[in-house]
Amino acid sequence: KKQYKLEEVPLKQAEARHKPGDTVAVVNGVLITFADFNSIMAGYLKSIVTRTKNNVVNDTLYTEVVDSAWDRAVSDIIIEQEITKRKLRMSTGEIKEWLATNPPDFLRQQFTDSLGKFHEDAMRAALNDPRNDTVVEVLVEGSRISLETQRLVFSIAKKGASPTAAANEFESWLKKAKHSATIDDRRTRFGFY
Repeated sequence: KKQYKLEEVPLKQAEARHKPGDTVAVVNGVLITFADFNSIMAGYLKSIVTRTKNNVVNDTLYTEVVDSAWDRAVSDIIIEQEITKRKLRMSTGEIKEWLATNPPDFLRQQFTDSLGKFHEDAMRAALNDPRNDTVVEVLVEGSRISLETQRLVFSIAKKGASPTAAANEFESWLKKAKHSATIDDRRTRFGFY
């Protein structure tokens, strides 16, 4: 019998062999494509390189990146499905209203004059001005994920739970949801391990 030596496949070579739409996994019926998984991994890698000021990633760290990207992809799908199931989606109007009453610092600064006075009416007008639709859409979609997830956290938690207790209950729920999810994991076919 012939003995074959397993060779490591560099990521660039793996990327050349796979199409962006190739399926890396299926989680509860939702596809995770090669392009999507690579995008999540790239975000983690960029964060690590920025934080460590080192663009060399050893095998151990690469495995952690793959595992973190996997956990994020699976979690995102499960969370999105639960938000839909519990009817916790927020309309664009609801998100704009939340932004108007709880503006993030960067947005608040845009509508604060040189004397430090915040002009909520001007911000509301800007959020509803059609000329700002592209920017507002990015702002709304960026806020949607965290707001809907926050709604989910508190819908899972016991009534009156503190934010810490709610977060702990949510993490426990998510762990159980991942364990009971239907997952077809094909990552090894793509040279991720």
